Amino acid sequence: GGLPIGLLDLRLDLQNCSQLSNSGLADLAHRLPAGLQQLQLAFKECPQLSDSGLAALAHGLPIGLLQQQFSFQHCPQLCGTGLAALAQKLPASLQQLQLGFQDCQQLSDSGLAALAHGLPAGLQQL
Repeated sequence: GGLPIGLLDLRLDLQNCSQLSNSGLADLAHRLPAGLQQLQLAFKECPQLSDSGLAALAHGLPIGLLQQQFSFQHCPQLCGTGLAALAQKLPASLQQLQLGFQDCQQLSDSGLAALAHGLPAGLQQL
């Protein structure tokens, strides 16, 4: 089983999911439909999520994705390597990108620098 193949827009709000782990995020990433165009995920106060989960999510991003919005608010284990992995896997088709990392106190300058260097050329809104 998985998500419907014809799904174009996926929005999940996973606030206060204290048991949500990197393996759960990786499983979701592997099940994202190839034709998905819009992806909005909110992870507020998910303390178990770390860079490996963000990297797994990045590896599962559909290549035709047009709009992406991720919010990782109060995810204390996120550093910079997950953001760097995300930057490397942003789809070239991406037109709109919104990222939120409020109160992710371990986030590093190197992660933000990697993101800046990995932005797709066709990006219209950041």
